[in-house]
Amino acid sequence: MTWGPIIWAVIGEIFPTRYRATCMGISSCSNWIFNFLISFFSPYITSAIDYRYGYVFAGCCFAGAFVVFFFLNESRGRSLEEIDTMYILHVAPWKSTKWEAPEGEDLVTADALHLAPGARNIRKQNAAGMEGEQRLEELPEATDEHGIHDVSGTDYEPEGHGVRGNSVA
Repeated sequence: MTWGPIIWAVIGEIFPTRYRATCMGISSCSNWIFNFLISFFSPYITSAIDYRYGYVFAGCCFAGAFVVFFFLNESRGRSLEEIDTMYILHVAPWKSTKWEAPEGEDLVTADALHLAPGARNIRKQNAAGMEGEQRLEELPEATDEHGIHDVSGTDYEPEGHGVRGNSVA
């Protein structure tokens, strides 16, 4: 008994949107590397320890069942944003089948969180309502000189300094 094709569904759903492509690439690469290593070394290991190599696989299956039960939320019938919200709000995986998404409010996703350069200093200020999120209540009128929304005459200060300089999300 193995993960088989299930792992491809899991890695497609478990990562936040802004990191999904990179994380799926790393996960797929590591999956292929370990599959190669297992198939390459299996003949050598079975010649050395014979049938006891099956105990190693049985141990891996039990460890996998433990990881799935205690760390992987149920994602059947849920949107990617709901899955992301379940992990941010620390919904216990064994209770995730009964979890209901909040009605009438925006879901909290990792895309709304502040991430400092180098993936350090993640801040989840009041994650359930994202009260710490910085927003303009009224947008200034669009101008020809500054593009769609001109904030140059306001006291608006961008919170983060992203890859593109003073990027405002």
